[in-house]
Amino acid sequence: RTQEVYVVIASSRLLARGDALESFVTAALVLAIAADRQGDHFGLLTFCDKVDNFVRARSGMTHFLACRNAIYDLQPRSLSPSFEEVFSFIQMRLQRRALLIFLTALDDPLLAETFSRHCGVIARRHLVIVATPQQSSAQPLFAGELPAATDDVYQRLAGHLAFRDHMELKKKIERHGMKFATLRPDNISEDLAALYLSIKRSQAL
Repeated sequence: RTQEVYVVIASSRLLARGDALESFVTAALVLAIAADRQGDHFGLLTFCDKVDNFVRARSGMTHFLACRNAIYDLQPRSLSPSFEEVFSFIQMRLQRRALLIFLTALDDPLLAETFSRHCGVIARRHLVIVATPQQSSAQPLFAGELPAATDDVYQRLAGHLAFRDHMELKKKIERHGMKFATLRPDNISEDLAALYLSIKRSQAL
């Protein structure tokens, strides 16, 4: 049966690095096409310190163009995302169970803690996936080649701490019944579409 799929994008300071937000916008539109082909309805929500755009889930080319126009000029802002604000908005506006895919960066420890502390309010009603870009430097201490110099050792230690924090965040989010996914920076659209199709095949929604 037809399901509702929402992509929730945080246009905050954490996505000002590189072209992460642009990749999220492209991936969201690719997912909109995939959802339409699967007979599902697709919707959008963008936010930073408050909810900026909300496009209720529908289907068809006219709706796709409305989604594209809603996020075409989306730019990162030098603000922290208000997760409490967006969770409250979702709780009030989305009564029917839906698949919610959060596209955000959570490598700031304080924001990660805020997200994990408040996300349970929507996880009780919706199927929620948190998808973040993979950090190339975040890996276990003894992964890859041996460090060639002292500076490499310190970089490897920093990467190990980032990896440890990433895994701790994954555990916290999954304890709320949510799913946590890491997207390859060069294949965000492909990974996101594959993630959605795997949910469809498992009939988890």
